[in-house]
Formats: sequence, structure tokens, C-alpha cells
Amino acid sequence: MRAFFACLLFYCSACIPVLAQVAEASCDTLALRLHFCQGCADIDTAIAGNSEAMGRLRTVLDSPGDIVEVSVRGSASPEGNTDKNDTLSAMRAAVLSGLFEPAKVKSVEALGTNWTMLRREIEKCDTKWKGAALATIINTPEWVVKDGRVVDSRKLRLKKLRKGEAWEYMLDHIFPSLRFAECTIVAKAAKPLPAEAESLRRLPDSREDSGEKEVGEMTVYTGPAEAHVRPDKAAEQPEPIVAGGCGVKLAIKTNMLYDAALIPNLGLELEFARNYSASVNWMYAWWSKNASHRFWRVYGGDIEFRRWWHTPPHGRYCNQFTGHHVGLYGQMLTYDIEFGNRGYQGGRWSYAAGLSYGYSLSLSRYFNIDFTIGIGYLWGEYKKYRVEDDCYVWGSTNNRRWIGPTKAEISLVYVIGGKSLRKGGAL
Repeated sequence: MRAFFACLLFYCSACIPVLAQVAEASCDTLALRLHFCQGCADIDTAIAGNSEAMGRLRTVLDSPGDIVEVSVRGSASPEGNTDKNDTLSAMRAAVLSGLFEPAKVKSVEALGTNWTMLRREIEKCDTKWKGAALATIINTPEWVVKDGRVVDSRKLRLKKLRKGEAWEYMLDHIFPSLRFAECTIVAKAAKPLPAEAESLRRLPDSREDSGEKEVGEMTVYTGPAEAHVRPDKAAEQPEPIVAGGCGVKLAIKTNMLYDAALIPNLGLELEFARNYSASVNWMYAWWSKNASHRFWRVYGGDIEFRRWWHTPPHGRYCNQFTGHHVGLYGQMLTYDIEFGNRGYQGGRWSYAAGLSYGYSLSLSRYFNIDFTIGIGYLWGEYKKYRVEDDCYVWGSTNNRRWIGPTKAEISLVYVIGGKSLRKGGAL
């Protein structure tokens, strides 16, 4: 009997690891990461990699019964207010977790400002300020408060590093990668999961103790230990967070071609739905020199509806008015143009309608330049007249019918609020 139990015990001890391996082998793990543009918490498939990741995620979601558990984390880059970044990272995580059945979601974690990932990305850089930046992250607290007032911060030191050179580099090359939500999906292996959308390794907790260590070009913070505290919420004014888009919806513009022709003009463009905008433009010129019979009188305007294919955000910019666009427009104008003794006077109104195509290019934080050409149909009356003995003599009345280019723009565009949010905004 003893021999029997001994054999049974040996058999069980041998089988348990095998069974564990079989159980483990019956599940697959998929890691997916979705990136977000500045200040946003909605999923935008225009951002590089998101479309592919969403396609792979839909494959998994088509078989919800195969999903065992899901873990989700959200992250934000350092530009904005700490509390707002906490909220934003939680919103990003919530958006991603909301795609799964609540019962399958094991954990949802908001990383807030992802200093740990920033440190890791800086370590990969080959820049002159690398050592100083790492030393700042390691040794300078996120906030330094003295007598109830913020006197220093980690972000402030990074902004001042090499007169802003380091911060500008991080805005363009590092911060976009910190704006994400990621999930780890454990599923039954009966239906193989798609290949990983992105090679991911588990991010360390951004709130872990980063302890002090020796780093080249180190500038160690030597302030009092009691000052290493988080400031009151009122110490920094928070920036708005936009859950449904990138925040910028309005732009003011002027057609520089008309400006060059001494025809002042102004336009207003409003995005009223995702990828759709409406613009209204007006021009007015009333120049005259009676002594020499020279008149330059033009006024009118147009309205246009556009469909946009926005340029995927790069660096720190997220602009609703950047990229390719096509439109449908209508115009109306009148004119009285006279040089010397001959003149042309439009009827009450001339009209045009057509289709447009254009591309809007980002110039800076607040400015774009928009190139647009329109092909359409123009119709209306105009009168030819001449001047004799300071009297205007009618010559003829003509009908104008024209099919061809009726719209041309090289417009300078001012984006209200800059590119989605200003530098200090929540990301």
C-alpha cells in the first residue's frame, strides 16, 4: 500500500507541471496600443498605426467568448497640468476598455504623466542634452513648493535645458509616443489571435520611485526635502481636455491673391462635424481717383463646404485644418473697374458655383497656408462704358457665361488657439 501511494504521489508531482504548461499553452496574449493626438481622448484612425491596431482588435472582438481577461492602461505626456493629465490618461484608458465586455476587463490603470517612459525614450537618444535631461527627471521632483508657492518643477527645468532645445525635440519626437492607451488581451487559443499590432513590452509604472543614481552631466537638486511635495491645484491653471476631438474648430483667413490685387478680404472657417467644415469669405475694395477716371471697386463673397482628409498629427501638432480637402462653393460679386476713359461695370450681381480642391500646409503653431483652386460655372451681366467730356456714356450690355477656373486661393490661415492646444495644454 505504501508503495502504491508513493507511486501515486510521484505521478501527480510529475503531471502538475505538465498540466500547468498545457493550461498556459491554451491561451494566447495580444498587446495592442492606440495613440492619441494632443489633448484628445477619442480614437482617431488617421494616426499612424491606429487603423491596423483597430483592425486586429475587431478580429478579437468578433469572438468575445474567446476573451479570458483584459488589462488596460492609459498614458499622457508631460506638457499639461498634473491633475488634468491624470484625468486624460484615465479617459483614454476608459475609451479603450469600453470596447470590451465589462466582465472581461480585469484592470484599468491611469498612468497620468508618463515620466518613466519619457526617461526610457531619452535614454535611446543621441543628443548633447541627454545626460542633463535624465538627471533632471531623476533628481528633480515633479513639483517644488516653498511657503505654499511653486518655486521649481521638473517640467520647468526640462523646458529651460539648452535654451529650450531639449523641450522642442521632445515635443516633436518623444511626446507623441507617450499619448496612448494600451491593452493586454488574454484569450483562448482555439481561435488564434492576430499578430501583435505593435511590439510592446510592459511599461513600468510611471509613479515608481526613480531613486537617485549617477548620470552624466548631472545637476542634482539640493532643495529641502520638505519641499518635495505636490502643489495645490490652483498653483497651475489647468487646460481643457477635449474628449471628442482635438479642440480646434475655428480659423480666420485671408486670400493673399486678393490682397495683392488691393482687395481686402476676410474669411471664417468652422468645423461643424468630423472632417467637414463650412467657410464664409467676404471681400471689399472701393478705390477711386476721380481726377484721372480710375476706379477699382469690387465687393462680394462666397460660401464653401469642405470635406477634409486631415494630415495625421506629427510632433506636437494636431490641426483640424491641415491636409487635403475638396469642396462645393457658391460665389456672388459685383464690380466697377475703370482705367482712363473706358470702364466695365457688373450687373447687380454675378454668380458662380463649382467644385474645389486644395491642400492646407502647417507653417507654425498658429498659422497655415491654404492652396485652393476651383472649377465652376460663372454667369451674369456687365456693361461697357466710356467717358466723354466727364460724362459716362453707355456702350453695350453683355452676358457673361464662363466654364473654367472661378476660384483661386493662396490663403494665410490663423488657427484659433494654435494647434489644438497651446504648449502648456494637457496632453
